[in-house]
Amino acid sequence: MSEYQRGSEWRRWDLHVHTPGTIKNDKYTGSSIEEKWNTFYTDITTYIGDGTDIARNVVALGITDYLSVENYKKVLIDNRLPATVKLVLPNVEMRMYPLSKQSGINIHFLFDPAIVNDLDDRFFSQMSITYGGRTYTATKSQLIQLGRAVSSSVVDEDDAYKIGVGQFIPSFDSIKSIFDKDADLREKVIIVVSNGSNDGVTGAANHSCYFDSSSHVSDFDATRQAIYQFADAIFSANQNDIDYFLGKRADSPDKVIQKCGSLMPCIHGCDAHENSKIFEPDQKRYCWIKADPTFNGLKQVLYEPEQRVRISELIPEQKPDYYVIDRIEFKDTDFQTQPVVFNDKLTCIIGGKSTGKSILLHNLALAIDKKQVEEKISITNTNTKVVDKLKVYWADGSISSDASNDTIHKIVYIPQTYLNRLTDEKEEKTEIDSIIENIVLNNQVVKKVYEETKEAIKAYKPELDKAIYDLLEKHRELGEIDSKRKELGNKPGIEAEINKLRAQKEQLSKALSLSENDIKSYDEAVSKVSQLTRQITDLTNEIDNINAISSLVVAKDIDYPFSKNTMTEINQVISKAIEAANEVWLSAKKTIIENINVIKLQKEKELSGYIQTQESLHDRVQGNKAIIELTDKIKLESEKLGKLIEMDNQFKEISKRANVLLEQVVDSMAFYAKQHKKYADAVNGNTDLSTDDLVFSVGYPFRKEAFLEKLKHIIDNRTLKKIINLDDFSAEDYSKQNVYSIVTKILSGELPLVKNNTVESALRIILADWYNTTYSVKMDGDTIDVMSPGKKALVLLKLLISLANSKCPILIDQPEDDLDNRSIFDDLIPFIKSKKKDRQIIVVTHNANIVLGSDAEEVIIANQNGKNSPNKEYRFEYRSGSIEDDKPVMGADGSPESGILNSQGVQQHICDILEGGKKAFDLRKQKYRI
Repeated sequence: MSEYQRGSEWRRWDLHVHTPGTIKNDKYTGSSIEEKWNTFYTDITTYIGDGTDIARNVVALGITDYLSVENYKKVLIDNRLPATVKLVLPNVEMRMYPLSKQSGINIHFLFDPAIVNDLDDRFFSQMSITYGGRTYTATKSQLIQLGRAVSSSVVDEDDAYKIGVGQFIPSFDSIKSIFDKDADLREKVIIVVSNGSNDGVTGAANHSCYFDSSSHVSDFDATRQAIYQFADAIFSANQNDIDYFLGKRADSPDKVIQKCGSLMPCIHGCDAHENSKIFEPDQKRYCWIKADPTFNGLKQVLYEPEQRVRISELIPEQKPDYYVIDRIEFKDTDFQTQPVVFNDKLTCIIGGKSTGKSILLHNLALAIDKKQVEEKISITNTNTKVVDKLKVYWADGSISSDASNDTIHKIVYIPQTYLNRLTDEKEEKTEIDSIIENIVLNNQVVKKVYEETKEAIKAYKPELDKAIYDLLEKHRELGEIDSKRKELGNKPGIEAEINKLRAQKEQLSKALSLSENDIKSYDEAVSKVSQLTRQITDLTNEIDNINAISSLVVAKDIDYPFSKNTMTEINQVISKAIEAANEVWLSAKKTIIENINVIKLQKEKELSGYIQTQESLHDRVQGNKAIIELTDKIKLESEKLGKLIEMDNQFKEISKRANVLLEQVVDSMAFYAKQHKKYADAVNGNTDLSTDDLVFSVGYPFRKEAFLEKLKHIIDNRTLKKIINLDDFSAEDYSKQNVYSIVTKILSGELPLVKNNTVESALRIILADWYNTTYSVKMDGDTIDVMSPGKKALVLLKLLISLANSKCPILIDQPEDDLDNRSIFDDLIPFIKSKKKDRQIIVVTHNANIVLGSDAEEVIIANQNGKNSPNKEYRFEYRSGSIEDDKPVMGADGSPESGILNSQGVQQHICDILEGGKKAFDLRKQKYRI
């Protein structure tokens, strides 16, 4: 397998290290050159250690000297660097005209080690200067001759060589001409110009100051721009320089490209000339490069000058281990036993049709979150091979597997065609609504309002249920009273009957010498005795009932998950509150009973007077049988009238309470609307919610179709159509007046219910929450409901990736199937590049632009064994590496290992497998250049 299976990772590089014996300013410790070298190697080994300290594990060196690669060659021959140092590059440093502030401009040439033995012929011998009428090249022998020509008294060859090196300052044009003539050599070198106050391109000024619009442009403007356009990178750790050459300061990226030929990375090194400076630049401004430690890896910083290099003390873009999938291991005999590893940033899985790309991603997701995968697959209706006995290892050491239920880790999984399928949903609340809801609820202000409204609705529903129950109970009581009233008769009829009986009794009384007043007094006394006796009994019952009430307050059930200590404190407060309330009730109860007793005593006094009147007239009135009979009839009718009057009063009181309850339950629609509006206002008025060019909003439309459908199932449609227009019913028709009318007519029986529906169930349905919380998102002025399918899919992808504050991994299967080309270029690729810094992204794709435009840190090539694409051993095999990996996998014998995956580099596989791969590589190289 390839040495760098995880692809491009942040590693420390130091591309500016001088060695003992460097031609200028050698301050290394040692009494001899051999001792200096021994100490040099020892200090490097001590500094790096075993390589486990990332901040000290320098994996690539630029062995630097002036116009020479001899010390570079010695380092290779000595082979004494730690094994963790994977790359040693020759860095040729030199000066050139025009002069900077104090000397020639400092320039570095980082050559591909593969051509180091050709440099004498193709580079050093091609440069020349003229001195004393003679031309000298930069080969060692010619530099010695130049030194002696400059200083004829010098005898020692090494001294002459150093003088010659110091005097060899060719012109910029002569250097440039070498590479103009040798295009292959230009491909094998990275040219870096220095940025120093004395020897940089801009002399005393920083690069950024030179290009700043407020600075004065010197007479050498054209030459300086030509030098920048010739160079590939800048030696600088100055943040102003870094930002300027990335187009983040006074000049835009396009302006920088116009002036400098490209956006340019800034790299840095220790520039060590002594032991204490080895790998320790000032202020610990270490150079981190995200690439394989190869020359081709280093070239990636030219194509991605912002993404691939950082100057900082700490390793960039580190993620918590619990958010990073490390690898997956198969036990299935169809799959390779070697783990498939993943980069912590962007991993792209590529391959031909049916090569195992989606199988890998699907089973990776399935092992971590089976429920999510099954839910989403049910939407896409895709069928992917399920592999048993696999394990997913996380960077923190935890394991997810098909045999376990992973409740610790979270992922976002987006299967093939999922985005487009989501846009086809026609439900009242779609998956899109759920996705947006989860995002907006990340905002704590919105979440608080959401929880408040949710709790308010939750608390209100039992109140509404009780009000509906009480309303029905009152209507039942009204029905009973009405039935009893009908049994007793009607008030005018009873009053007429009493008057008739009294007239008959009056005629008889005259014959018996009973005065009209006597008869009236007796009849009134009989009636009042009956009425007052009943009232006194009712008052006595009230006193007994009040005495039976020991407390008016009960503790509220609390279902929040409070801690034991908090719950204890709350219970203590409840106990004190109930105790205080009981004391108030005990005092009030005494007063209430005293007031009732006052009324009772008054009625008992009245009763006593009427009893005396009744008894004083009783014998005379009872002396006549006819009068007695008439009296009994009058008494009976009077009692009926009294009961009827009481029932009328009771009916009025219950009707009054029923009307209050009716208003209360019909007001439920206003309550629900108010709660939904409160939440919608919290979202729509929150400016902090907009992110990634997305603007969120919430509505609360009336669910007309669902409401009408329910009405049709509970009320006889023929009758229903008489009160509402079912064909033209609108949200405006869902008014208090119409709901009130429907409810009252159901209660009265004017709207007969369909079989199996009760009045209670009908009211619960009609008075339910018929508002829907709907979510919308806007991008570039378009709401999601009017976007093109490609743009809508892109927005959904952004939403899913933005989902939750979690930084969990994102697994996407062929997003390009849901997007158009413009969306891929203009939106998807920049979005992935920005998100991969914070979240691990694993993408299956057949689009070369996603792989290269997003600068995938790792590429996994999938292959299923076939006649024209044989694997080394298994049916499904995977090869992984970086974009810069351009070499086949070599075996112990020095030849490529068997199997199509090992036969060539990752770059070549990208070009072969992905349509437009070669063009995408060229586009990537030119993206930030003229």
